[in-house]
Order: sequence, then C-alpha cells, then structure tokens
Amino acid sequence: MSAPNDNPFWAYSLALYGREGVEPACLDLQDRLGLDVNLLLFCCWAGSRGRCLSPAGLQGLVAATRAWREEAVEPLRRVRRRLKTRLAELGPAASALRAQVKAAELAAEAIQQDILHRRLPLAEGAPSAAAVAANLRAALEASGCTNGSDAHEALAALLRAACPELGPDEARGLLAD
Repeated sequence: MSAPNDNPFWAYSLALYGREGVEPACLDLQDRLGLDVNLLLFCCWAGSRGRCLSPAGLQGLVAATRAWREEAVEPLRRVRRRLKTRLAELGPAASALRAQVKAAELAAEAIQQDILHRRLPLAEGAPSAAAVAANLRAALEASGCTNGSDAHEALAALLRAACPELGPDEARGLLAD
C-alpha cells in the first residue's frame, strides 16, 4: 500500500514495522496491554525527527484518533482475527474474505496514521534515540498503562529497531531513565 497523501509517517511505519522483532513487539504491546500500535509508531517517528512528545500531547493524539480506531480499525481487526480462527470450518471463501478484511484494516490504519500526521506534522530533524525512548515512555503514561515493567522488553525491541545503533543494554537504559 502506498503512503496516503504522501504521508511520510506512513512510509516510516511500513519500514519500521518490517524490521526484525517489531511486529511481535507491537502486537504484544497491543494485545497484552492495550497500547495503540499506530501511536507507538508515531512516537518512534517523532523521535527519529528529534521531537519529544509530552504525555498530554499524546493524550490529545489518542483523543483525535479514538473514534476512528474504535469504529473502524478495531472492528476490522476483530473480524479478521475471528475469520482466522474459523478458516478450516468456513472454507476457501472465508480465506478470501479474510484477505479483503485484512486489506481494509490496513487501509483503516493508514487513515488513522494520516489523522495523526495531520494533527501533528513533524519537520525533519536530527534523529534522537533519547527522544524515541522518552516518547515511548510518554505513550505508556498517556495510555494509562500502570505497569511499564510489563512493557519493558517489547518497548526495548521497538526502540532498538527504530535506533539500530543501540545495543540491548543501551535501549533498556534509555527506557529506564
């Protein structure tokens, strides 16, 4: 899928999500802690442009995308996952439908990312691993995640993918600050 309206955030997200360890880390944070993957990717993108985001600013972004996420992204995800568990029972037509739902879910996520990008467009800046880490910590706070230690390893994997120059210990240290 191409970037909607040439959204540089979407292009960044596709590249980052394709890196080793990112998908399982994001899905773990989403499924276990209820964190919004698109918001986490936005935090990485902002840090890659040298921008630190406050928890209050992130709460504004959450609010700006909440209705779309709840009315489009999440229902499509539920249908796609439900179809996956029933493919053997429902046959080939269900498999084709699941592929269409998956494409629609991806398109809905692209729209959510476009909302984020339009709400807070970010100019190019110097990449900062410290900013990425600070943004990920702020996302935990903005999302109301009360036990950040549950998210630590998955966030460290995301930080290392966004900032490949970091070693595992450096990533964990930046997240602990």
